[in-house]
Amino acid sequence: MPVKKTVRIKLDDKFYELVTDESEEELISVLNGIQSSYTQLKVQNPEATVDEILLVMLANQMLTHTRYEKTATQLVNKLRDVIERFSKERRKDFEKNRLV
Repeated sequence: MPVKKTVRIKLDDKFYELVTDESEEELISVLNGIQSSYTQLKVQNPEATVDEILLVMLANQMLTHTRYEKTATQLVNKLRDVIERFSKERRKDFEKNRLV
């Protein structure tokens, strides 16, 4: 069973604690991404509060996730179509070359 660890991240004057069992490499990548996105949005909107920036970040991530899901579904459907067409062609070839 993975060991859970608590990690603290500071955004402006607020501290947040995250409990995770992810690998250190993934955790560092995520925390760096949060810090980078937060800093970028704060520079663009210096008057925004921490909560407002976090809400924008969450909305952006949800939008990205939705787009990825849509793309994945489209790719799966295309793959199914290709496999189905390939299977039909193989069956036709098999029937055509079958000895009676």
